[in-house]
Amino acid sequence: MRKKIRIILKYLQHFFISKSIHAIHGPFIYNFLNSILREHSENIENIENIENIENIEKLRKDLLIDNRIINILDFGAGSNINKNPQRSIKDIAKNSAKNKKCGKILYNITKYFQPKNMLELGTSLGISSTYIAQGNSNGKLYTFEGCPATAEIAKENFLKTNTNNIEIIVGDFKKTLRHELKKIKQLDFIFIDGDHQKDATISYFKNCLNYSNDKSIIVFDDIYWSKGMEDAWDYIKQHNRTTVTIDFFFLGIVFINNELSKEHFKIRI
Repeated sequence: MRKKIRIILKYLQHFFISKSIHAIHGPFIYNFLNSILREHSENIENIENIENIENIEKLRKDLLIDNRIINILDFGAGSNINKNPQRSIKDIAKNSAKNKKCGKILYNITKYFQPKNMLELGTSLGISSTYIAQGNSNGKLYTFEGCPATAEIAKENFLKTNTNNIEIIVGDFKKTLRHELKKIKQLDFIFIDGDHQKDATISYFKNCLNYSNDKSIIVFDDIYWSKGMEDAWDYIKQHNRTTVTIDFFFLGIVFINNELSKEHFKIRI
């Protein structure tokens, strides 16, 4: 209960000090925000986008009524809501999967930038993975999941949505990430949504930076999930490779583009 109250208070603080997109004057950031936050209009160019999102949300609805029980192997900070190692798929879908708003932002980012090599830490049931991968079907997403049982459900979901550009790597991130990064070699888009602890998050950030370029984008989930995550986010904002950051409260976006001046934005969505 105390953690929930803390997050609510943090959100209210964010709401009152954040800005709307229309208060942003720099063309690069304004165009980026306008592209990833807008609703898809129903014209011929956007029919594919609308259908993709509708299919992913249909999958979510199916998962929300899936009563199968699986054994959760959790290497990170674990759930804020359910610490039971045996959980139903519908409970995971309800409590752990990214919501539609966040999913659409991830989809629109990869649609906008068309990154070739995409990485996700924390596959869960594969909802966010599918949003990311379908945003750019010409790229490839490498998604990492610690729990074998959850990974199997994610694989089922990739097949159901006909998402063919995903490779899932199963195991403890501490053992899999560095090894796989050496094979991937370059990262253009990174979504970090695993092990919500300060030191682990900073470590993942540093490891991924070694394989990033000036056009890479890094997205962090749950940046206010705990005091540790807030501290990690502050560290990342101040890092010498970081230029622009965007704080949506639920998501944090990092640019390491040297052509941009160092600025930090809090945006209300």
